[in-house]
Amino acid sequence: MAKNTKEGALQTEALIYRTILEIFMELGWDAVTYGSIAKRTGLSRSGIQRVVPTKESMVNAFQGQVLAYVTSQIDPTDTDSIKKTWIEALSEAKFANCIRYLLGAVKEGGQSKEKVAFGVSKLIERYGQPLVIELIGLSAIYLLDIELDKQSQGLDNENIQNERVGCKHCVVSDISWVRN
Repeated sequence: MAKNTKEGALQTEALIYRTILEIFMELGWDAVTYGSIAKRTGLSRSGIQRVVPTKESMVNAFQGQVLAYVTSQIDPTDTDSIKKTWIEALSEAKFANCIRYLLGAVKEGGQSKEKVAFGVSKLIERYGQPLVIELIGLSAIYLLDIELDKQSQGLDNENIQNERVGCKHCVVSDISWVRN
């Protein structure tokens, strides 16, 4: 890549941003490091640091793509389909990495927290506050590998047998779920 031209600099920046997003989606936020970006791009760490001087500045690579990906995985037909597709999507690494980032941004502060707050507000606009609160709560329970009490979910064994969905870790029945 050309280093001394404006076009070359823009190409390098685009490559770095694209690589940050790829690593994030595949492996999660913790895997996004100067070393992992350098390994994939062939650029030096110092060259990468000129474009993204801090880990926090790396979130600029997302440019709305994380929210777009999350919403693309959801069937917005009705509340039940939203819940069902959200829960199913949690078994996919890319979706789970997006939700882990959302939950982790609470402690991060700064740009990460601001971008996640914006994304959550967009989800609330789209799906409604009570549903988004429920989805985030279910996501936290799912990602923590907490086994829910079947009785508290109002599930019986017949429904559990008949209402399995694509997620290998959970059972959906009347849009309630428990771990297998």
